[in-house]
Amino acid sequence: MIVGGGRWGRTWLSVVVAARGSAEGVVLAARSRPQDVRTWADARAELAGLTVVPTVAEAMLVDRQPQAAIISSRPRDHVRDGMEVLSRGLHSLVEKPLGVDPESGRMLVAAAQRTKRILAVGTEFAYLPAFHQLSEELAGAAGADMTLIWEDVENDVRYGATKTRHEETGLLYDLLPHAFSIFRVFVAEAGLRISAARQTPDGCQGRIEFLDDRGGRHEFRCHTKAKARRRILHIRTNSGHASVDFSGVHSQMTIDGQPHALDQGMSAMTSTLRLELGAFLSQVTGSTGPAFASFDVFGLLAVQENLKRAHAAAGP
Repeated sequence: MIVGGGRWGRTWLSVVVAARGSAEGVVLAARSRPQDVRTWADARAELAGLTVVPTVAEAMLVDRQPQAAIISSRPRDHVRDGMEVLSRGLHSLVEKPLGVDPESGRMLVAAAQRTKRILAVGTEFAYLPAFHQLSEELAGAAGADMTLIWEDVENDVRYGATKTRHEETGLLYDLLPHAFSIFRVFVAEAGLRISAARQTPDGCQGRIEFLDDRGGRHEFRCHTKAKARRRILHIRTNSGHASVDFSGVHSQMTIDGQPHALDQGMSAMTSTLRLELGAFLSQVTGSTGPAFASFDVFGLLAVQENLKRAHAAAGP
């Protein structure tokens, strides 16, 4: 089941259908304007067999009841929709942020524990193969510090639609799950906490400084009205410098300024959303009891709390 018929719901629908090779057995719950969503789907041959309904309750009544749900509604509705699908026994992948505040996110975590269902958070770039290859190759290096640059152009078009940020989430809170999940690839065993955060009054630029319990310092810098779209991770260690530029479809790696090739076995893995879907479904099909996806949900909630305190300390 996919909950949400907007830009992200349609994006996830295209990923799921491409992975399955068919829309048969997929149901989309679109609370807002379901008839418009049906009209949109009917015009696309690859979506033949898709069921569109206005509620989660009706989605559970289709001939083949869904076993897992992707929550891609508005951020303010993530907890409501997540609680409903968990209460109906479905494993759930919730788009980031988990909730519009850490307290509501904890409600979902508690519900997943209570119902013994898997709860995953949508942070697609944490599945980028270049990050994992570089993490393995730098595993022996000491003193890693990282800088993640995240820049968008105004009215950026992503996945066939103009990218918009919902008013219920500020810039830093919205992008925090991406920064946290990417840094965690490289410091998986080290705790991360936010030491400082600042956002411009217009909400277009921001900065977060993370510290880890091994002495590492990691910076996240974002800008929503840059001149060009940029996604670059710089990694500095005692032995040198590496980077991953994932601004485009194909990531570009360097080590000490020299191009570094992605392993051939990973070169076909260009869709981070499809990799995220596969990771989630492998958890679903292999689960035998209370389980969570490998993403650190508890760590995310903790740094969300850190961010609230850092904002309060920074003042207006």
